[in-house]
Amino acid sequence: MSKIKIRPVTIGLLILAAILVIVGIVYITRSAADLPAFFPGHDAHSTHHHVKHGLAALSLAVAALVVAWVSTSPGDQPSS
Repeated sequence: MSKIKIRPVTIGLLILAAILVIVGIVYITRSAADLPAFFPGHDAHSTHHHVKHGLAALSLAVAALVVAWVSTSPGDQPSS
């Protein structure tokens, strides 16, 4: 049975993935006028939805989750 190692980078990647999921949902569900002012694509008088931005953020979240999963590998295993 292998032992899973939780490294600090794994925790950081999980936090990053959660933030990216939230950002992706905000981009998909809100119009450009309703986006927070610090988000790229904010336009005060636009009804456009930035779906590509949302899909990009969600794709990066999936990538971060995959890297977090890979980083939990047991590392060096003694040979049998």
